[in-house]
Amino acid sequence: MDVYSVDVPSIDENPAWVVGFLRPFLRDLILPSLFPFFYLFCTGSLFFDVVHYMLHRTNTSSHPLLRRLAHIHRFHHLYFTRHMNFDNKYLWQNSVQALPLELGLQIFGAALGYVFATWATPIGLVWITQSHLWSMIAIQIIRTTVVILSSGRDSNHLVYKTAPKDPNWIFAGPEYHALHHVYPDRYIGSFIKLFDWVWGTAYSVRGKRIVVTGGNGAFGRAIVAELEKEGVQSIHSLKFGVDWDHQNFEKAIAALSACDVLILAHGTKGPDAVESNCNSAVRLVQLFKQSRPINETSPTLPEVWYVGSEIEFHPAFGNKEMQRYSQSKRRFLPHARSFFDDADIIYRHIVPSAFQSPMGPAILSAGWAARCTMFWIRRGARYVPVTYTGFAYLNYFKFKYLVPYAQKDKV
Repeated sequence: MDVYSVDVPSIDENPAWVVGFLRPFLRDLILPSLFPFFYLFCTGSLFFDVVHYMLHRTNTSSHPLLRRLAHIHRFHHLYFTRHMNFDNKYLWQNSVQALPLELGLQIFGAALGYVFATWATPIGLVWITQSHLWSMIAIQIIRTTVVILSSGRDSNHLVYKTAPKDPNWIFAGPEYHALHHVYPDRYIGSFIKLFDWVWGTAYSVRGKRIVVTGGNGAFGRAIVAELEKEGVQSIHSLKFGVDWDHQNFEKAIAALSACDVLILAHGTKGPDAVESNCNSAVRLVQLFKQSRPINETSPTLPEVWYVGSEIEFHPAFGNKEMQRYSQSKRRFLPHARSFFDDADIIYRHIVPSAFQSPMGPAILSAGWAARCTMFWIRRGARYVPVTYTGFAYLNYFKFKYLVPYAQKDKV
């Protein structure tokens, strides 16, 4: 045997040897470097998000610098329009003004993040260095250069007729960013949605047509009052016994075909609870989907909001009326679960604690429930916990992971 040879297993003979060899490399070099890069990218993006929001609020500012920066950024929205397509007339301005401005803000935000990290980190503990910062700056410059050479047509700017359902709840992808171009003062997040969660800019009903059932009920009146503050185009109330009943829905079709958001706020604890709280709700959603024109060119998907109850989770405690109510709400859950994942609609499942209404007394008012509902929806929630008991949070896991799909509605 040669004294200089080493008996090392081949990769083919023992793949575990390769893993053992790479593990220290991953642990000591790659992973420690990834976290500082992720941190710097996040701080750069968050700084840009804050300034970005300000730019959309300062078009007419008296401060010349803010007004100038807002004017530069406006070219980006002229290039990729509210109709989610490109206008090549503004290609040059987007490439030489708007994109460099974004790059500069990202770099400045990353530098601020580095300064903050070094200031906040205890002496002797080094987890982020200047080399991380300079590497991140180089990556950002290369990325922006590639985007400019690609005529600004990066992965976050895709042409849509209607923005598809957003599959991510943390990160901002092309589906989410497209909505920012439809509503320039909303959907601000460029990488993560933290700014929109904090500021409540992850949703807009501005200019939308609303149809609500149960509009004369306590929650119905309260949610209508909240929506009227949001700049909706119209709100139409479907009255039970006039526009629809449990067997006849024809009179409601015209209103359903001309609306963007259907809010199902009707309900009862009476003998017809299953018909009201489940069967009629399912039928109205189906008609809403079927009656919208095939050539509908709305930039956003149609929405359905259903007002459920925490009794979907907790027992009815031996009360016959509450047992009937519980059965009706739980019977709707498989349909709700199917609608939740339906690619053709945005379904929001609102789960309130008991509130004051003709159905019974409670600790808090319907107005509180409506305000809490809008608080969550403004932050992009599709499962909406309107609770002071905490049951709605627990119910989320049941709703998301234990409720089966309704076969006829399965997508």
